[in-house]
Amino acid sequence: MTALTGHAPSGRALDTLAGQVSLETAGGAQMFNFNFGGIKGVSPQGESANYMTREVLGGQSVHLEQGFRAYGSLDAGARDYVAVLKTRFPEAFAKAAAGDVQGFAHALKAGHYYTAPESEYAAGLMAASGRGASAQGAIGVQPVPTNLPTTSELSRVLDALSATAARIADPDPTE
Repeated sequence: MTALTGHAPSGRALDTLAGQVSLETAGGAQMFNFNFGGIKGVSPQGESANYMTREVLGGQSVHLEQGFRAYGSLDAGARDYVAVLKTRFPEAFAKAAAGDVQGFAHALKAGHYYTAPESEYAAGLMAASGRGASAQGAIGVQPVPTNLPTTSELSRVLDALSATAARIADPDPTE
């Protein structure tokens, strides 16, 4: 994002964009071909892939096959995701940069980025960006687990992994 904007994004901006990526890709499980935002069409490199998707048309949820941009690398997908937001959805990009999740959802809807009801998409963004109390009523968002490890527990796990990796890389011949 820094390369396209000239400055490092705020934590709130990153949370907003990460929330949208999570919402659009089912928490990354459906991020095919490094397409961060479920962007339809053909990538700048001319790459596309067809996948089934859910759209809301005429108030009805339908499944249909559509072409989505495809990229050769994670970096290419990330750069194009930010570039698409910045150039095709500048009002939404400004709201994301400010960390305004509701404004981001509204501007994306106004720009025809998504077909879901705005309230559902906004709730999904709020939950996925860590700003919503729950994901209830949100599209495509799983509830956030409450039994996550603490920082000290994670630190102990990382220390154990590091020690194991060091032993593998430089084994002690006396063991």
